[in-house]
Amino acid sequence: MANSQNYIYGAISPTFTVFHEDGRLDDDGQRRFIDFLLQDNAISAYFVRSGMGLMYTFTLDDTKQIARNMCAHLKGIRPVLVGCSGIWDRNYDKRPDPDLYLAQGIELGNDALSVGAAAAVYTIPEALVPKEGQNHQQMIEDYFVALCAKVDGPVMVYQPPGTQKDYEIAPEVLRRLTALPNFVAGKFSTSEGYYAFELQRAVRGCDFHYIVGNETMLYIGVGLGSRSCIGQGAILNPQMLNALVDRYMMGNQAGVLAAQDAINNLLKPGINSVDFLKRYATEKGFDTPLYSRSQKTNPYMSDSVAMTEAEYQNFKQLYELEMMPFR
Repeated sequence: MANSQNYIYGAISPTFTVFHEDGRLDDDGQRRFIDFLLQDNAISAYFVRSGMGLMYTFTLDDTKQIARNMCAHLKGIRPVLVGCSGIWDRNYDKRPDPDLYLAQGIELGNDALSVGAAAAVYTIPEALVPKEGQNHQQMIEDYFVALCAKVDGPVMVYQPPGTQKDYEIAPEVLRRLTALPNFVAGKFSTSEGYYAFELQRAVRGCDFHYIVGNETMLYIGVGLGSRSCIGQGAILNPQMLNALVDRYMMGNQAGVLAAQDAINNLLKPGINSVDFLKRYATEKGFDTPLYSRSQKTNPYMSDSVAMTEAEYQNFKQLYELEMMPFR
């Protein structure tokens, strides 16, 4: 299978999930939120059941529901990437049955692809533990080999923020996996320069798209060959990320640094970006409820703190100021 993921350029949105008050997926609200995001024509693809979309709260049916809703709504407009890992809430004390976890991933991947997803996305398998005589890297490699053999379309790997050290994919394992015909791309959420360099060096010359997973590293990532990013800014301020990549391609180094400055300026306040953008969308005429799902019952997860009105207004002022040169 030739790697034809030409849409992997610039900002790929880790799409926030819209919920009803009782925690059910809000299909209508999700479509309105997407329509708000589509206005600027700045996002190259939409990644649903993402980390920022509370992927660890999803059930099997939730995943199928959001895939159908978004693939239908964005058909012919933008590609949709669907998080298709088996069901697990990231509680390391309660890991799922490994065979069931793999089977669910295969089922979800094929279901998403059948309704029009451009790729099935799988997290590094922190849900699993190595079998006897197997180390973590062998387990990771075996897992993706098994997935790619059974998923009938493009597969992407996603290494989320906070991945435990034992589960961080080794560059040589990533290199070997690129030989699989449908293992086409990966997002790696790291701010560690040496590790990012070695991962990108490992896939140099391969038919594989390395997606920067930490936007503070985008200026470095493009220099190493990446052309895309999935991060908070890819949904909040995608124009900045696109400008950085475009300017690099044109040889405008000063422009690259100016774009990275602006990207970092919007990260410094450390705001609840999900709350902000849903409120901002509503303010702009695209009613998007602020309801969420709690993860407090999991000792390894926590809920974001809601924005105050003052925080919202202060950040909106900064946001609109920083965005002005990129509109």
